Amino acid sequence: VAGVYSGLAKEAVNPLPPTVWGYNETIKPYPFDAAKAKALLKEAGFPNGFETELYYMPVSRPYMPDGKTVATAIQANLKTIGVNVRLTTFEWAIYLEKTKNGEHPMALLGWTGDNGDPDNFLHVLLSGNNAVAPANNIAFYDNKEVTRLLEEARREVNQAKRAELYRRAQVLIHQDAPWVPLAHSVDQMPMDAKVRGFVLAPTGTRQFSSVWLQK
Repeated sequence: VAGVYSGLAKEAVNPLPPTVWGYNETIKPYPFDAAKAKALLKEAGFPNGFETELYYMPVSRPYMPDGKTVATAIQANLKTIGVNVRLTTFEWAIYLEKTKNGEHPMALLGWTGDNGDPDNFLHVLLSGNNAVAPANNIAFYDNKEVTRLLEEARREVNQAKRAELYRRAQVLIHQDAPWVPLAHSVDQMPMDAKVRGFVLAPTGTRQFSSVWLQK
């Protein structure tokens, strides 16, 4: 957050941003514990680590301004526990096609919500129903109970009940760890001090119909 985002982001704990209702505030971030990681690798049959590949995006995105720098940091962290990571990228359209088809061992990607509803994050990106190529769920995560909770939340009309279903789903997602959430970016728009009436939209669009200049 400090180095790549210049402080213009918040450390992520859940796949759902804290600004969206239904966010589970009780979940704590994964601790950095190299010794435990090494022990788990040994338990899984990889006492000397292994080699793998991480795809990083070739373009700057609102949720990640510099994918290569982030990937390099992850590569360095994993090397300390014996996991050697090759960094790979592709032209943007090819990158999206490959990740949607599950060709990546690991990949960096992000999301900009369309409508402010938790469904637009959790169901779109982590439901087992969306884990079929070409998939938005590029982890191909398929926890039946998570999918059931997300489908039930889609049918429920009471917002408080929906929020509770999403909070329960986030607990299971955190336990399974199909993702390591990195950061929620804080969008910005530099402009001249004379500009008035501009409202920064959360979807990344730029609307100027109400904008005027103060002389």
